[in-house]
Amino acid sequence: MIQLRLPHHSLFKLLVASGMMLLMAVVMLLFSDRAFAHGYVESPGSRGYLCSLGQNKNCGEIIYEPYSLEGLKGFPQAGPADGKIASAAVGRFSELDQQSATRWSKVPMTAGTKTFSWVLKVPHATSSWKYYMTKQNWDQNAPLSRASFDLTPFCSVNYGGKMPPKTYSDTCNVPSRTGYQVILAVWEIADTANAFYNVIDVNFGGDPSDNQPPTAPAGLSASNLT
Repeated sequence: MIQLRLPHHSLFKLLVASGMMLLMAVVMLLFSDRAFAHGYVESPGSRGYLCSLGQNKNCGEIIYEPYSLEGLKGFPQAGPADGKIASAAVGRFSELDQQSATRWSKVPMTAGTKTFSWVLKVPHATSSWKYYMTKQNWDQNAPLSRASFDLTPFCSVNYGGKMPPKTYSDTCNVPSRTGYQVILAVWEIADTANAFYNVIDVNFGGDPSDNQPPTAPAGLSASNLT
């Protein structure tokens, strides 16, 4: 019987090469898993999607990837930190975290039954879809935080780990609000630690900043009363 004997240095090189190949396979698997699930809210148009259409300006890199707002799942107990909710804490999309009463285009909204439609670039096994909205008198000029939102979702759909279609919609009962509000839509993936976060800037009518009670005018007088 012929035995093949490798020099020690050749054996070491073979082991190193095998280890590198295994490491590359693991890295590729991780990245392919992250790349496998992507999606955004198309209607009503999310902040990132309206950036890609040019309706929102000075948005940064999100104009190329409105479907890539992926962060850790578990909101509100976990997930993106306060101040980074709109970007899903993805640093290259940090422009989305800018917040003021006039910074973003707003989609008309009314209370009642509404449809939220997602475009899933590539679907993935899904745990749930959840929708949150800002409190009536939230601070429109402060970064979005958990304190901005009613942390009980107004719409929650348990999807049970199923695979959704490439176009997916939820029909939800939107609560009553006035003025400018933000809806946070969350797509939770079943078999990864991540979720997709889309904020939607909406206006329930009237002046978007009109959340303050009117004040009585000063300096009024009357004469010749009958």
